[in-house]
Amino acid sequence: MDVLSHYSSPVIEFPASQPLEKQNALVDNCTGTDPPPPSADVATETQEKQNAATQTEQFCSSQSAKYDERALAKWLRQICPQVEQELSQPTPLLDEQETSQCALQEQLQVHTYQNLSMASIENSQGLAIWLSVHTNNAPVLVATTVAPHDDWCEHMEQQLKLFVPQRMSHGSFVAYTEAKALPLKSCLRSLCTNEFNKNIFAGATMDGELFVWLYEQARGGIDSSVEIKQLHSVSSTQGAAVALDWVTEQRLLACYANGTVLQWMVTKQMTLDWEYSVPTSVGAELTTMLSLGLDDIVLGTSCGGVYRCWSPGRQPACDRTSKQLQLLPLRKHRFTVSTLLKTEMDGHQIVVSCDLSGQAYYHDMRHEEEDTAQLIVQIPLPFKNAIACSRDANIIYCPSNDGALEYYRVSDGAHAHVKGALRGRGNLICISDNGCWLITGLYGNEFQIFYIENNSSD
Repeated sequence: MDVLSHYSSPVIEFPASQPLEKQNALVDNCTGTDPPPPSADVATETQEKQNAATQTEQFCSSQSAKYDERALAKWLRQICPQVEQELSQPTPLLDEQETSQCALQEQLQVHTYQNLSMASIENSQGLAIWLSVHTNNAPVLVATTVAPHDDWCEHMEQQLKLFVPQRMSHGSFVAYTEAKALPLKSCLRSLCTNEFNKNIFAGATMDGELFVWLYEQARGGIDSSVEIKQLHSVSSTQGAAVALDWVTEQRLLACYANGTVLQWMVTKQMTLDWEYSVPTSVGAELTTMLSLGLDDIVLGTSCGGVYRCWSPGRQPACDRTSKQLQLLPLRKHRFTVSTLLKTEMDGHQIVVSCDLSGQAYYHDMRHEEEDTAQLIVQIPLPFKNAIACSRDANIIYCPSNDGALEYYRVSDGAHAHVKGALRGRGNLICISDNGCWLITGLYGNEFQIFYIENNSSD
């Protein structure tokens, strides 16, 4: 057994946090009424008090704090329904997202159908619209190119081309073939189909002219000819119309960047019906327009504003040409409004607005006093400034680079992609009225046509 040796360890001192000379008065906690000691031990001081309700440090006493109970109650009323909705519909897991994506591709099979070649200058953009159905549920197509320029146009060799679907000898397929080429005085700024008579369409040129055309098909044999007949042509001092839309079969609306909206009566002659100018308080240029009915329009601006304008009642008889409309601002975008679409959701009229960042708002038109755009869709990167949507507004289509197409299902966020084989970035997308055909472009000098096959059980 080892012998234990005597060893003195060094003294380890823990100095006091307070000087030894200072003596604190002792207080009996049971019966004393004296105040606590004036000093506290810093080494043993507890953490600062925190407000558990807002999870922020509370630096002032509860007696001096002031709260705006009305603002707090208003905030709670706004945030509670959203929290409850998110809790009832939690974010799906990764495998659930993949399942929904596969389900979307099975439900909507989008096929790359046909390319259309156009004669164009480098960096040109495209315009295209669908007319009436011709054969095999395929509508007639009108397309043109817009050369790069500013407010004036020196490109005098522009053409408006008519493509007609023709049945192929084998199968139930059709092929779009060029049937007519109409020379134009200058590039078109906008095109619009008359939804009340889809054989009639209108266009606005860069030099301020408005044209109304009629598509005609001669009745006869198998090789019946087609024709584009010019019905009317008028000039405007407002410049190029940035957007056109038909109110009725005989009423055409033209929207101009300077804030002017003109309605034309298209009968045997084309005459000006009324003129409306947005208030100066809007303070931005108009970029797009949509008609909801007689004297009821929606306007989009370059600063992201969306406005609904409608007539409060009968106008004075002495001033019929100058229209007086009420202006209602809807939910505002952060960037320029590039697209306005009219559709229905759950049987209610919906206006979809999209800005340059790819953010889409769904505006419910039943509410006249305030905008209730509760549904907001952020299209994933890269940003898309041109969109189209299905009839029920649940599917959003976007042109992608190199002739590809992306589409999204709003209800569950499912995303699908169709590969392309072209070069360039598309700036146009237009869906046919029956929801079966899509055209995007312009990619170099080509448009891309897609066919949509809906396999849902509805």
